[in-house]
Amino acid sequence: MRFRSMWTCAIAVALIAASGTARAADTPQEKKELDKLQGYDSLPGENSVKKEMDAAPNQPLESIIIWSDATPTKGKAPLKVAFKTEKPQKIPNPQYSWSFGDGSFGAGRKVSHTFEKPGVYQVLVKVTNAKGALGEDELRIKVK
Repeated sequence: MRFRSMWTCAIAVALIAASGTARAADTPQEKKELDKLQGYDSLPGENSVKKEMDAAPNQPLESIIIWSDATPTKGKAPLKVAFKTEKPQKIPNPQYSWSFGDGSFGAGRKVSHTFEKPGVYQVLVKVTNAKGALGEDELRIKVK
């Protein structure tokens, strides 16, 4: 009978761990086990981060889904590439900023950039608005 009790307890802990969150009915010991299973106790200071996250008020997080495109995505240097991103829906006055991965930057929904040297460049576009909503996308450009 003792084995059955231990298995029942192990299954309960596994179910709690699978859910990924502590429920209001969890005992302090169960919360401690959850922290251990989720790795909160594995790094110094990690418990303070968890406490801050738990204490944060429930606020909606606004983010923007961004779709961007580049033409062409590969070729010989110097390679002129046209970039564009779709205007995000229901976002008033979006601002677009581009980082081309070679130390150059741009702004606007449609931009072009010439890559002078061979390499693989990580191009990032970020879209923000006055409310702080943020979206970003990444493209790779291969220059021979």
